[in-house]
Amino acid sequence: MNHLTRHMRQMRMSVSCSGKGYCRFQAAAAALGQSLDLIVPDAFRARHWAGFQRAMEAPQVKDLAADIPVLCADGQVKEFVGRLLVLSDGLGAALGAMGIFAADGTTGIKPFG
Repeated sequence: MNHLTRHMRQMRMSVSCSGKGYCRFQAAAAALGQSLDLIVPDAFRARHWAGFQRAMEAPQVKDLAADIPVLCADGQVKEFVGRLLVLSDGLGAALGAMGIFAADGTTGIKPFG
């Protein structure tokens, strides 16, 4: 078990975000209401926000996992296997999004090159 896994289990960390890209829930009070830029590395922000906007405008059900770069609290960028999911209502309108990450492993898929 690596440091991230231990930390997430200790904190029972949970993050979701609104359709506008702001964090709704997280164990660390400092992150509440902050932009997703808190965890999106600067080099990937433009592509992240373009994709986020497309997903909110036209959500599609996809079951894809990839190695996603994450900006950690210590300033390091690390890749974690993750799934990014759009949360939608019964009629398919996007309500927000969530990411689910694994602490170990790789998919070999690098969405940002």
